[in-house]
Amino acid sequence: MKNESIVFSKNLSKNIELIKSKLHQSPELSVRTIELVSKRKCALVYLDGIVNTELIREGIINPLFSIRVIDEDFIDTLMSQQIRSESVLEVTSLSDSIDAIVRGKTLILVEGFNSGILVDTAQWEKRPIEQSTRQMNMKGPLIAFSEQLQMNLNVLHNFIQSPNLMVEKKRIGLSSKTDVAIVYLADRVDQKALTDTLGRIDSLDVDYALESRIIDCVLEGNQKTIFPLTFTTELPDETASALYEGRIAVLVNGTPSASIVPCLFVQFFQQPSDYYVKSGNEMRILTFISFFLTTLIPGSFLAIANFHKDWVPNHFHKTFFIQTETLVPVWFEVFLMIFLLQILSYGSFKISKGSIILLSLISTITIGSTAVDAKLVHPMSLIIVGVTFLANTMLTVGNISFTIYHLRYAFLFIGSLFGFTGIGIAFILMIIHLSYLRSVGVPYFAPFIPFNAKEMKDVFIRGNLRKLINSKHTYPHDDKE
Repeated sequence: MKNESIVFSKNLSKNIELIKSKLHQSPELSVRTIELVSKRKCALVYLDGIVNTELIREGIINPLFSIRVIDEDFIDTLMSQQIRSESVLEVTSLSDSIDAIVRGKTLILVEGFNSGILVDTAQWEKRPIEQSTRQMNMKGPLIAFSEQLQMNLNVLHNFIQSPNLMVEKKRIGLSSKTDVAIVYLADRVDQKALTDTLGRIDSLDVDYALESRIIDCVLEGNQKTIFPLTFTTELPDETASALYEGRIAVLVNGTPSASIVPCLFVQFFQQPSDYYVKSGNEMRILTFISFFLTTLIPGSFLAIANFHKDWVPNHFHKTFFIQTETLVPVWFEVFLMIFLLQILSYGSFKISKGSIILLSLISTITIGSTAVDAKLVHPMSLIIVGVTFLANTMLTVGNISFTIYHLRYAFLFIGSLFGFTGIGIAFILMIIHLSYLRSVGVPYFAPFIPFNAKEMKDVFIRGNLRKLINSKHTYPHDDKE
């Protein structure tokens, strides 16, 4: 028999045994039995370790001992006059009770009544609001999201103090339910995107959801691409800005970030710091230039070395491409250096802070001047790869960095095998691919394709802040998925 079909009976012992059975006789399950007037028994059921015992004592146990009369309306009287809590709910279903108990609520059952009372007594360990270690603002707020959903919603309410801020909560998972919040501004949100977002989340059928990636997968749909179709951020101010632009933010309990849709490709070039300085145009343009540098420089370097010798003076070509005296070909030098630096960047996030100095020392010996002196790497290859990774540091917003790694390798091999002709064709194919992508029904490459001149005011340069704030964003829609 499924939990949904099981309701409580008037037998207190039977109800307690049902709960113990569904919780697999968990040693954390606590059952506190209290004898009320007329020897009527009452039981408090909760999971030890996730509840506030002082709140249970002051808000539930003490009021129960003050009861003098038990009548047929005792449950209603208990809820309205006795229990001292801001969250009180009557329950008759076993499944609802089990879900509430594992979420830190206390269940009150009384002998002779086939319904119980749920009281919110949860006490979760929380990480205080801190500065993000993965996304940094040059200016502006320093706080970042934490793993607690309610705390993140509290921060957003502080940033957007408006009655139009709407929060729809859902619970995802069959065996273990996870709270998910869909946040938007009712007067600004793109209604078609909102309908699509809610429909996709409702269609999610998984056993559990420990983090937001499963939500991102269902929001992205079945499109085959290396480009992220949801925008991920740890910064509340960036999330608030997206909500003002008519987007939707999805927050998952346990994940210190928000997933924002619809996601546009140009969004990854709009740094939060652009809007906190007097003129953010230099930084915006530098970010676009850095994208092309970090993806195209290695491939362009190999294209010149293999196919376009006449583009550089002869003495430069001999020095950098012919008389290198290195053990491996130029293309393998560049590939190896990029590969090693990628390992270094990944490893710096995975190892302990105490090992960072050791990692830096080893990487300096391995990749630096020692490799050049040993004739393993040409100095020009080292410079090209160094510039590539320096440019990559400008693209830190969202989750575009993993896409850049794939693009860099693709253009590296295309430039090595087919020269600039191949790079040009591959770049055009990438643009065509971007134009076919959709983020919850919105063209990913907008406002370029389809072109919208009004939305270009915040693309290559940051427009006037007052005009940007007072203008409403619009998103094109079509039937392509």
